[in-house]
Amino acid sequence: MSAIKKQNSKFYKLGLFYYNPDDPSLYVEKRIGIGQDFNWAHRKSYLLFVFIILFPVLVIIIPLYIFGYI
Repeated sequence: MSAIKKQNSKFYKLGLFYYNPDDPSLYVEKRIGIGQDFNWAHRKSYLLFVFIILFPVLVIIIPLYIFGYI
């Protein structure tokens, strides 16, 4: 494991959630694999997470309600 990854490990809560209030970025590279993680120290990451979850649900629920299936 590189020095950057070891240093970065202290900011992971439960080994899964990146939490660093001193880091201004909203996304950080994943420690393992390809992709990005949220920096959960920022309030915007919670809002973006809620949007990511609610948007697909609303896209499915609203048409079902409009066409009378619900």
